[in-house]
Amino acid sequence: MTQDMLAELRNISPSLLTDVVRKQQRSPTFGLLDWSVTPLHHEKIMDTTGGLYRFSGQGQDGAGVRSWAVVLKIVNRPSGAMCQAPGEWCYWQREMLAFQSGLLAGLPGPIRAPACYGVTEREGSGWIWLEQIIEATAKQWSLADFERAATQLGRFAGAFLTGNALPDQPWLSSFFYRSVFADGGWWAQHMAFDTPESIWQSPLVERAFSADLRRRVLAIWTEKARFFAAIDQLPQVLCHNDSHRRNLLWHTAENGAPELIMLDWAFCGPGGVGMDIGDLVAASTYFFDSDPDQVGELERMIFDGYLAGLRHAGWAGDERLVRLGYTISVALRLGVTLPGWSAVMLDPASGVNVAAMYGRSAGEVLAGWVTLAEFSLDRADEARQWMAKL
Repeated sequence: MTQDMLAELRNISPSLLTDVVRKQQRSPTFGLLDWSVTPLHHEKIMDTTGGLYRFSGQGQDGAGVRSWAVVLKIVNRPSGAMCQAPGEWCYWQREMLAFQSGLLAGLPGPIRAPACYGVTEREGSGWIWLEQIIEATAKQWSLADFERAATQLGRFAGAFLTGNALPDQPWLSSFFYRSVFADGGWWAQHMAFDTPESIWQSPLVERAFSADLRRRVLAIWTEKARFFAAIDQLPQVLCHNDSHRRNLLWHTAENGAPELIMLDWAFCGPGGVGMDIGDLVAASTYFFDSDPDQVGELERMIFDGYLAGLRHAGWAGDERLVRLGYTISVALRLGVTLPGWSAVMLDPASGVNVAAMYGRSAGEVLAGWVTLAEFSLDRADEARQWMAKL
């Protein structure tokens, strides 16, 4: 499929590409002299992921000849009923609409999305033309990189707690975890004991996750409505809902200042304060972009950085509410899912390129995930304590 798409893109309309590049260059007279297209590496998890491609070349206007580059993100309409309705967590058009509406161009600082040069709607897919972001850091972040990213996330969330209105659009993911874990959905089918898809039938899960861990996972599942209700009571901010390392890039702005770019806004919507840093801790360690054995230190630096960002934005609220949002996010992101991810992603018959996805062998990934399961289930216990107090 990638080769078929690559062939199609090599024959793209010159007028379409010229229009995109003129926006990127901020020059209405810029003409293309030459160009090429290459696929960008990414690991596909969802059917809506259509691919990433880099277009680059040279062009010319009255100011002379210069190089240019843009990125094309392709989003596919799913074939089944899942991800078709605007309220669903994985609604396939959400990111397209977020760019088209101007929401992502008007985010409060200090975080921004990549500049968008247009959205091309096609039958069965959408093409999003984006700024190419050059990272200012190594691929492997230091703990300090995570901490300063968390501070920016705190300042971003704080803007919605100190005056910025929350966006209100029907296509936003307004009840993210309710949708992810809805009855009849993917996780509901796989968490049940009596379905063909049950993850509990996996010998890998049975070997790796002790009876006590399995019991604690199912306890979250049976209490999920309580966790959802607690999220509703938290101070509400705009959440990215997928704010892990791979979607966060440190970039040097035109004025030389560092800025944090957030990619992939497909899950964005209102949610509780603290939830995005739950993703930052949980999903970054899930992908081994931070060592699961250091998750406690990562948590400390990220939480402290986020709280400092909230205070910098002028929010003087109860930090226990932040801790509640954070612990709920970790519990729902990892605590209730790791046995399922183990069964689906690490089974040799799955076809997943585990080494490419995680940079580890399947055995190393599983060992790291068991460590994270214990950590995240402890955070679920902490969330219960905060819910009882608050």
